Amino acid sequence: MNALFTALLLTAVAAGSDGAVIARLHVRIDAHDLSVSSCHDMVTGNPEPGLATIRYRYQIADTHRLANGEYGGTIVFELADVTVDVPRSIAWPEMTDADRARAEALRHAIVHHEIGHVRVAEAVRDALNTRAPIVAPDVFTFRADADAAGRAGFERFTREEREYDELTDHGRRQHDAPGALSGPDTVLHCNDSD
Repeated sequence: MNALFTALLLTAVAAGSDGAVIARLHVRIDAHDLSVSSCHDMVTGNPEPGLATIRYRYQIADTHRLANGEYGGTIVFELADVTVDVPRSIAWPEMTDADRARAEALRHAIVHHEIGHVRVAEAVRDALNTRAPIVAPDVFTFRADADAAGRAGFERFTREEREYDELTDHGRRQHDAPGALSGPDTVLHCNDSD
């Protein structure tokens, strides 16, 4: 993991509770009931039963001609259409009270991991939005430089999302993440009879 990613993760820890992140970014929660035939099928089935979808975009703002004839402006990065798809419930036949408690703990861990994706995206956006304005000798160079900065921002967003999943093994080692990103692992331990 690179030092910049670590710094962003540490920035993300100050982002408040998962609920605060959901409210601040107007995250849409798409919940589904997850029904499997046994605890073991839950473990061996879908390796990541949650999914965060984030539309990452940029716009060129404040474009203007400077007194010396050059063009300047700012790139503004945004997160839009943030959706987290997570289980509303996890069930299998003949669950005991202990099974229900373990399944509910897993469900909460999945939600926390997916909100972690949103936290990382928010930290990347905030870091990119602190960059200095772009200045270029003419409007064509300015547009090319702005588009290159936008593509580089998207590549950074993609890379840091991937690094978050690598660090946490898609939530299975969530405890390895720093600060508020750390949490329970998305692991379910089954009894032999499950």
